[in-house]
Amino acid sequence: MKNVVKALVLGLVTVLASCAPSGSGSSESSHGSNKDNSFSMVTSWTSSGLVNHYDSNTSCEAFNYFVVEGMYRYVRSTDEVFCQLAAELPTQSKEPLVNFKATIGDDAYAYYAGQGITEIPVTTAKIRDDAKWQNGEAFLAKDVWAYYYIIHPTSSNYMAGVKVVDDKTVQYLWNPLKEPSDQAKLLLIAQDKSGTVKYDEFASYVDTVYRLVMASPINQDTNLWGAFNRFSTDEQISQLNITRSAFYEYSPSWYIATGPFKLKTFTATQILLVKNDFYWNASQIGFEKIKLYSSNDLNQTYQLIKKGYVSYYDGFIQQDVLQDLIDSNPELVNLKMYDPGSIGINFNISKPLFTLKVRQAFQYIFNREEIKNAANPYATTSYYPLMGMAESEAKTYMSETHFDALPKYSFDQEKAAQLLTEEGWDKQSDGWHANGALVSLKLGAPASHDISATAAEAAAATLNAFGIKTDLLISSNFYGTAADSNQYDLTLEWSDLNMSFSYPTGSYSQFASVYSRWIKVERYASNYPDTQKAGSVKLTFDGLDGDTKDYEFAEYLNTFYSIQGEQLRYLVDVFNTGLANLSLGIQLFQNVTASTINVGQVKGVPLEDKWSVNRNVSYVPAVGTEDFYAVARTNLVFATNYLFEFGTYQPNN
Repeated sequence: MKNVVKALVLGLVTVLASCAPSGSGSSESSHGSNKDNSFSMVTSWTSSGLVNHYDSNTSCEAFNYFVVEGMYRYVRSTDEVFCQLAAELPTQSKEPLVNFKATIGDDAYAYYAGQGITEIPVTTAKIRDDAKWQNGEAFLAKDVWAYYYIIHPTSSNYMAGVKVVDDKTVQYLWNPLKEPSDQAKLLLIAQDKSGTVKYDEFASYVDTVYRLVMASPINQDTNLWGAFNRFSTDEQISQLNITRSAFYEYSPSWYIATGPFKLKTFTATQILLVKNDFYWNASQIGFEKIKLYSSNDLNQTYQLIKKGYVSYYDGFIQQDVLQDLIDSNPELVNLKMYDPGSIGINFNISKPLFTLKVRQAFQYIFNREEIKNAANPYATTSYYPLMGMAESEAKTYMSETHFDALPKYSFDQEKAAQLLTEEGWDKQSDGWHANGALVSLKLGAPASHDISATAAEAAAATLNAFGIKTDLLISSNFYGTAADSNQYDLTLEWSDLNMSFSYPTGSYSQFASVYSRWIKVERYASNYPDTQKAGSVKLTFDGLDGDTKDYEFAEYLNTFYSIQGEQLRYLVDVFNTGLANLSLGIQLFQNVTASTINVGQVKGVPLEDKWSVNRNVSYVPAVGTEDFYAVARTNLVFATNYLFEFGTYQPNN
């Protein structure tokens, strides 16, 4: 298949988009060790069992890579977009509003027309002619329509409706008063798993929800957001919840999906997927089965990798462990790649001890370069406080003037001691005292995240050497306690991370939903009347450069996709500056992650010119290079099924 790759410069970043494979894998021709055409990995899933559809509140992480799809998919960290169920990249247009009156509803048409709107933004997508469900039935535009009206993904908050044009054509109609940029439109729908709701299977639920949605009042407050710009009444919400609960609990006779592999066998510790012969590109997929193993023990996982039971492992591995794996198994290759997130320390600001000046003092205590070298020597040291996003993303979205004005902190323990003394702390023979008592802290870190645990050991040692008594609590239950309990004074894991595509919303949402809970930032009640703010953080920041306006974080969090250009840049300046000045956390380093691949089992692994010389590849491709895109595709968390869908990966036998 001929490569069709083009760079779309849309807004502030470059999106590489394609509906055919880009770049080539390795050309290794030696005989491998894959005797049963299988691919295997360690992952996690709902051990009690899976309901037979993706949207059931039961899950298996690897199903995102092999089993379920959407029309499009983006590659995290590079924003490359590729087609899954779509035949080609979508087209963007403006169409007469009146042409879509039946789709958006008479009330919506009257509202938009009353606002002087005559045109509506439209994204038109074509489905592959040979796209099928795993039972062999055709995948249709009605299925895409059904997904959006019953699931209400984030993208639907920016839509006015979804229209079925014909069996293989669907149109996304964007709210003309809250239109995202073209870049954001493509990336928003590239998040959506629209190949998970088969209309014929779920019609009774979908039709009921659709009627309730269309009967819900139009939202006429441009500061509020709701699916298809509608807000349901309390009675409608009650009916929606009843219908959706029944939908979640319904278990079809087969797992509803379209991807290249389908569920064959499930147990609490192993899952077997087999090739989907109805897949549009099945003839080019050489793997016959996917073996998934469950393990909560990192040492057990490493043993599986060492002994060749695992074809692929996602994530950075400490160098001594990695070298042992590579020395023990000559078929292992480790490729490293940029990761849009920073590892750091988060303060629990509910503890009275952590005043602003104390938090600023702590910024100076740590030799961040040494901690980075101990935890991940390939990463990039950061000298910033928590600011809502990693340094590389801040450089992209902030103005140069305000990025350069962000507070930076050197390794200066004398300065730290000065600030602590100014705040009333006192260094005595047994350590630092505050409020008449010896300061004693608990630093929490996850046992399952090797980089964080290693960095936490170095951070705790630094604090103790500085005279601040610190107990290190590395726990397998860290994620269950960091947000919901008050047992940690400090946490060390991610401080700033984008789990979505490269747009400020991804990083800010992660802060609002995860790290702000660890930090104990004050929040609005979940039942707060303003649904835009309900459950969100209470943070308000000053304008910059003489701007006297206040900017509340919660008011903008859900609106960024519809903000473009200089307005977007200014808001990022405001929020990053405001967060950095609060010193809620300490960025230690921007991470580099990795793919560990068994090339004896898998053909098509890129950078053979490098891993054939040294299987622990130290080279981290620069952003925007061909290698940058090629290596990111090997990360299944980032790229899902790209290398399988197009047949780039093949069994090495």
